[in-house]
Amino acid sequence: MLAAVTLSVLLANDGAPAHAGALVAAAAPSGVTVASPPPSPAFNGDAGDPDVVESAGTYYAFTTGTPLGNHLQALVDTSGSPLSGWGSYTGKTFGSTALPNVPSWEAMNTQTSPGVFSFDNHWVMFYDAAQAGHDSDTGFDCLSVATAASISPTDAAFTDTSTGPLICQSALGGAIDPSPFIDPANGSPWLVWKSNDGGSSQPARIWSEELNSTGTGFLAGSAPTQIFFNDTAAYPWEATVEDPSMIAVGGQFDLLFSGGIYTSSSYAEGYAVCATPTSTCTQTDPNPILSSYGSVAGPGGGSWFQDAAGNDWLAYGAWTAGCTNYACGGARRLFVAPVTLGASSGTGGINAPAVDVTDTPGGQGYWLSASDGGIFTFGDAKFYGSTGSMVLNKPIVSMAATPDGKGYWLVASDGGIFTFGDATFYGSTGSMVLNKPIVGMAATPDGKGYWLVASDGGIFTFGDAKFYGSTGSMVLNKPIVGMATSPDGKGYWLVASDGGIFTFGDAKFYGSTGSMVLNKPIVGMTASPDGGGYTMVASDGGVFNFGDAMFYGSPA
Repeated sequence: MLAAVTLSVLLANDGAPAHAGALVAAAAPSGVTVASPPPSPAFNGDAGDPDVVESAGTYYAFTTGTPLGNHLQALVDTSGSPLSGWGSYTGKTFGSTALPNVPSWEAMNTQTSPGVFSFDNHWVMFYDAAQAGHDSDTGFDCLSVATAASISPTDAAFTDTSTGPLICQSALGGAIDPSPFIDPANGSPWLVWKSNDGGSSQPARIWSEELNSTGTGFLAGSAPTQIFFNDTAAYPWEATVEDPSMIAVGGQFDLLFSGGIYTSSSYAEGYAVCATPTSTCTQTDPNPILSSYGSVAGPGGGSWFQDAAGNDWLAYGAWTAGCTNYACGGARRLFVAPVTLGASSGTGGINAPAVDVTDTPGGQGYWLSASDGGIFTFGDAKFYGSTGSMVLNKPIVSMAATPDGKGYWLVASDGGIFTFGDATFYGSTGSMVLNKPIVGMAATPDGKGYWLVASDGGIFTFGDAKFYGSTGSMVLNKPIVGMATSPDGKGYWLVASDGGIFTFGDAKFYGSTGSMVLNKPIVGMTASPDGGGYTMVASDGGVFNFGDAMFYGSPA
């Protein structure tokens, strides 16, 4: 039985560069609703294919290039609201570019559809361009990537030093419309994009692939996975599907896409639901969630984003009715509308993904924690509080219980510590510059200290916690996502997102999910009181037991 369901807080972006602009889990009712699409644009100038991010209270919109911003355009808004206040970062009617210079392998003035996020302490911008010597939309478009150490209201430019494209998919008609996102279950970066720039008679396809540790290229050994395609037989309004944008919602993912022909009033926005970043996405709503309304024609090229308070929004470009192309003097003006996001099928009450599981001292129950700090209790576990009513700078990633079971700690991805019940604060990594985000924690047997572990397996000790080793020097197949300590505190286990186990000190191996096909990735673990087993939890709340660890229930 669930004794506490406190999983409703949205996660705010504090502007720190670790994950600024990345979208994390949001609690919401089922489906996707565009609330009151505005009749007037947020920016009354050309701004096609917008991607909006927020950092340190400033909103940035990166768009296809215009005379205001050549190659790719960058707009800024320091008003505090994404509904108004947009303008050039130069303060002039020119020069507000996100990409001042293009690599020699690209054809000039063919750059479109930027997708931006902040990861690994820098900013990354993916975009598409035609190969030199070719026109856009002829099957020769490819993806490229640019970076910036920082962006500001007076400088939002990126640099591309590439000597060749990231991916072209020439056999499928080219690659366009890239959009990065972060899986909140383990902090891994991903990219979605479209194949077929219009130069092929093949169906348009949407692809995903995991990115590397800097977020600037594909993970070694990974490969593109097709997750969606335009099925005109089932959905006649989708002449093509393009401009994908992914967001994690309630333990799964909503894939936003544009359908139809962008130079027509029939262009519209739809969405599909994906169980994981590599799962086939299913349309739960056969109709568009946003189509032409009033004098606003052909809304599309959209992207999800969150404001500084954690509210969800949709940014999109749209024409004025009666003129849906550039030949008649039209412009794809920037519109911003609030949206309500929700899972089409829940996870037994979990609105934010489960991130960790912690046994009670007697081993007769456990707590499950979610990324918003909501707490679920099972067996003899008691509820002592949560961060559910707080606006968090970073998502909760792990928890640990005190020895008497009358309190617990929660830790965020920046290493910030939250104490409940009789848990005591012994320090944090909140003021440190981390190479990788914190993903797990464990308490010492006497409750007078704790360990924190980062996604590369780096260990941080506080109070009376001792260091027994780490995976910091190893090349990992999957990132570390959690840890647990042995009963005497003289060792610990680390677990990776595929359920692979690493033992240090006197911790013993009892098995793993490394050989299993998991519905959702592993996100945390806890050890049984005698150290003779351990329990792992997946992001949907699924529980896996090894050794003498017992099963008491799951919200999955």
